Amino acid sequence: MATFEIKTKHCINVKGEYIDGGLAVQISSMFANPLDEKEKVYNAFMRVHGVDLKTEGYLNTGYLEYRAI
Repeated sequence: MATFEIKTKHCINVKGEYIDGGLAVQISSMFANPLDEKEKVYNAFMRVHGVDLKTEGYLNTGYLEYRAI
């Protein structure tokens, strides 16, 4: 199981709140692309930062990037 750092690529607007690029969380995943587990990524951002990226449609590679650590 690999550990990934997932962070925002650029500044985004989440329900009127601006989030800078580089806001990051860490998750572990069995997949090569951790963004395939959208619910896990959503839960990590909610738990760590209180940011709901799911309702705004930001849980994809257009807004997020990842790297194995």
